[in-house]
Amino acid sequence: MRALIVILAVLGFVVGGIPLVGGLIDVMTSPDETIVYQGAYEPIRGVQMSRDYESSLNISYMALPDKSPQWLILACYPLIGAVLGALTAVVLGRLGWRLTRA
Repeated sequence: MRALIVILAVLGFVVGGIPLVGGLIDVMTSPDETIVYQGAYEPIRGVQMSRDYESSLNISYMALPDKSPQWLILACYPLIGAVLGALTAVVLGRLGWRLTRA
């Protein structure tokens, strides 16, 4: 049963790391260039702004003050995946699943 727990915990850790890797790839490959505002509010039409500010205008439902909580949540995904994998292995072990060599 111990091998089953280890295998599923490692698998959960790897699967949980996929959003973290995707976020890192997005940060490393997104260009930090200036764009021109094209919104409906007339007094600031044509004013240049950074891509970060433009994306924060487009995502108005997120109420986080900075990006650190987002990275903290992303960093927890591998740990959450490992815990869920280990718990799944414990449940499967209790149900009689075993890893054996053929």
